[in-house]
Amino acid sequence: MSRGMKIAAAKAEKRQQRIDAGLLSELFPKVVEISIGMKYSQTGVLEPLSRTVNFFPSSYAVFKVSCLCSECIDGGFDFAKIISTMVGTRKMVSKGKISCNGCSTPECSDVTYTVTIKM
Repeated sequence: MSRGMKIAAAKAEKRQQRIDAGLLSELFPKVVEISIGMKYSQTGVLEPLSRTVNFFPSSYAVFKVSCLCSECIDGGFDFAKIISTMVGTRKMVSKGKISCNGCSTPECSDVTYTVTIKM
């Protein structure tokens, strides 16, 4: 399978996963906003890249953030367990480090994150 076909298949799968997951308001009705702040340190890049991803009640309840590595097709940073645990325990802020779950290129790296939930 060519790289283009793999990318197209991955996009189609990602689209279907979002539809299957439903909306944030359906999964966590009391949540007003989820914000994931990340510091992405890539091999060979001197300054870490800051990135923030926000989820609102009308957002799909898919908490996998794409990897920024151009060679990474199926990887990403999956925050689903972290967010589910936070909502279940009513924890508003969580900090830590997470790895790309599927990319084996040296350009990929871990991200440090801060997840903030508003209820």
